[in-house]
Amino acid sequence: MEEYHESWMEWWQGTPGYIAYTAKYAGKKKIQWNSDLRGTEVWKYFQQCADRLGSTIGTLRVMCIMCRKVLAHPSGTGTNSMHDHNRSSACLKSRKINGYDGQAGSPLGIDVLTLLQKGTKTGNRRRILDLATPAGFNQHDFEEYFLKAFLATNLAFNCSNNLRFGHVFKYIHPGVEIPTPTTLTQHLKQQGKSTVDDIRTCLLAAGKISLAADTWTSPNKLAFLAIVAYWISDSWQMDEVLIGFEEIRGSHTGANMAGIINDVLARYGIKDRILGFTTDSASNNRTLTEALNNAWSLLSVE
Repeated sequence: MEEYHESWMEWWQGTPGYIAYTAKYAGKKKIQWNSDLRGTEVWKYFQQCADRLGSTIGTLRVMCIMCRKVLAHPSGTGTNSMHDHNRSSACLKSRKINGYDGQAGSPLGIDVLTLLQKGTKTGNRRRILDLATPAGFNQHDFEEYFLKAFLATNLAFNCSNNLRFGHVFKYIHPGVEIPTPTTLTQHLKQQGKSTVDDIRTCLLAAGKISLAADTWTSPNKLAFLAIVAYWISDSWQMDEVLIGFEEIRGSHTGANMAGIINDVLARYGIKDRILGFTTDSASNNRTLTEALNNAWSLLSVE
C-alpha cells in the first residue's frame, strides 16, 4: 500500500491542484498524510482525497467516512468545517441510514478505528483516487455506476446506443453488457421508488413537519418546484430531506404549484402533519400560500 501511495503522489504532483497548492504555500505547509499523527480528534472521521476530474483536478479535499460528504481540505482554513460537519444533522441522519447510529464525536455502533481499517490503507489513508470502486467487475454494479455517470454528466440515455461510446467500455472489459436506454430508464425508476420508500420510512419517525419550497429553471428552460421537509427530532436535532423536485407543467400560478405540493404530501402521507410553510416573496407565492391554506383547512391543518 505504501507503493500505491507513492504512485498516487506521483499522479498528484502532475496535476494543476498540486501546482496551485505549492504556488500558494511555497513550502510553508507540508501535508501530513497519515491522519493518525494529527493532533485533532476529528481527523479520525475523515479521509484525505483529491479531485480526479475537471478543471479542479488535484485539488485537495477531505471526505467524511460516515456519510461520504466531501469538504474543502483544511490545510489553509483549519478544521472548523470538519467539526461543524461532524455535528451536523445531515451527517447524523446519514449515519442512522447507514447503520452508524449514535452521537457525533463518538463511536457509532461500530468502533471508528475498525471502520477506518476496512479496505486498503496506509496509516488511515484509504485509496485516494477512487474510494468507492469495487475490487472486481460485477455487471449489476457496473450498471449502477453507468447510470450515476449519465446523471452526473447530464448525458442523454441514447448515448449508450453509440457504438464508439460502447467500444470504450468493451476495451476495458470485453465481457461487459452496455445497458440500453430502456434499461437505464428502468433502473432510474427503481432507484426513484427506493428513494421515496426510504424517505417515507424516515418521515414516519417525525412529528409535525414544516415545508420550504422554491422554483428553479434548468438550462433547457424546464421549470421545477423543489420541496424540502424539515422537523425537530426527539434528540432536538433539525432533520431535513428533499421530498419533491417536480416539473411545473403549465402556468406558474400559485394554484398550480399548490396542487403539485398537495400531490407530493399525499405521496408521503403527511398532509395532516404540516406545521408551517416557508417560501420567498414572489407574487405567485401569496396565491400559492392561500391555495394551500384552503386545501389544508379541509384536513384540519393549523
